Amino acid sequence: MDKHIKKPNENSNELDLQMERGSLFTHTSLTRLSARINESDSFLYAMVDLMVKKGLLTTEEITEFVQEVRNESIEKMETAHPGLALRDDRGGEAEYTPVNCEERWSVCKAICCKLDFALNAEEVENGHVKWDMGRPYFIRHNKQGFCTHLNQENKCCGVYEDRPKVCKKYSCAKDERIWKDFEKMELNHEWINTHLKESKLKFVESPMFTDQKIIYKKTDRDYDE
Repeated sequence: MDKHIKKPNENSNELDLQMERGSLFTHTSLTRLSARINESDSFLYAMVDLMVKKGLLTTEEITEFVQEVRNESIEKMETAHPGLALRDDRGGEAEYTPVNCEERWSVCKAICCKLDFALNAEEVENGHVKWDMGRPYFIRHNKQGFCTHLNQENKCCGVYEDRPKVCKKYSCAKDERIWKDFEKMELNHEWINTHLKESKLKFVESPMFTDQKIIYKKTDRDYDE
């Protein structure tokens, strides 16, 4: 075989790399667009301040109307953002309760590996964990809704040593979304069937932690320390 001919796996890895590079380029372009939007915001705010200063409108009237429009936009899911998310791990650490996963696999079927979360900046840059190219930078899931790194045969993590920090500190022991009764191993089928369906184009939000903090980034390289 010609040594210059790449094996299928090598071609696949290169394709993944190029797609990631293309996505990062797109996100950089979004940053430039955001800068233009910021300029428009500055102009709008200046006009509002000028109208208040000239007595054409009061601050209270503007605040009330803005709140009405904001609530309407949220209700109709019309709020705009780039759709890029990075997890912010700053803050207090939650108490960790060890769980014997092996004795529960026959019941839970590794259901925690269907939970959704964003990667942090370090995890994205290291490249060990795959993120969803349709929803940067959320963990990638397969068509069945499981994490792409889950070995379906032995229920083990394919990137265990490099798994995301959120996975390392997650415990289902007190997660009422997963268990109706942890000790009796009774699953919360109602929540699971509603929120952890097979992967679709429509995003159903189910973060790894219910109080998980998400920050939206402006660029692919502009990370907070």
